[in-house]
Amino acid sequence: MKYPFSGKIELRETGSDFATFQEIVVDEVYRDAASKVTGFQTVIDLGANIGLASLYFSHFSRSCRILSIEPNPGSYEILLRNMRTLSRCGRCRTLRAAAWGTHVRLSPDPHVSLNRFSAYRLHESTQDLRREMTVQGFTMPEILDYSRFDTVDLLKIDIEGAETELFRGRDLDWLSRVGSIAIEFHGSSRKACGFDDIMKTYEFEICSEKWHTVLARKQNWGFRRAAQQS
Repeated sequence: MKYPFSGKIELRETGSDFATFQEIVVDEVYRDAASKVTGFQTVIDLGANIGLASLYFSHFSRSCRILSIEPNPGSYEILLRNMRTLSRCGRCRTLRAAAWGTHVRLSPDPHVSLNRFSAYRLHESTQDLRREMTVQGFTMPEILDYSRFDTVDLLKIDIEGAETELFRGRDLDWLSRVGSIAIEFHGSSRKACGFDDIMKTYEFEICSEKWHTVLARKQNWGFRRAAQQS
């Protein structure tokens, strides 16, 4: 790779990796997020897949730190390899987990093929499955604690419908620590989770709706961030 980021990346020949590559690298679906959220220094990538969005953001802010979270075990293994250089220099940490409204073990939706890497859907595990077949669901306060970020300048969310669970959490005050959100909705999840009303409550403004990504951000975030960190 030479543009929009440099270095070697790994893709799988089967499944959806080439479609994901087309969206993120060729079509640049996160260009608005990367260009309108100026000077971002902290990124959490929920649903990082194989790391292409994380790598994309790392190019636009050469000093930003990233936490990349992915539940799919196969995708996570490739994520580790694609993020190796950033991890070695201390700019990226990875976690095999899922963002959820509660702290709970999750298992893959049996109605979705595991080969559809970009459509890895989860539900609360009701069976006694082997631990390697499940993944831990963490709340956003838990994820923020794990990140070690006081504040998050850019939160990217592409979690295959689990955004309804994420925003159903009892405690949404974690949004006070977030400056902008780039989110992909699935089906009717935007309405189901009450996203637009939640954004107004926490003083976000919808500033872009392109491709299938909605960008919401807070005005004067730099001043707010400095006040929180002081």
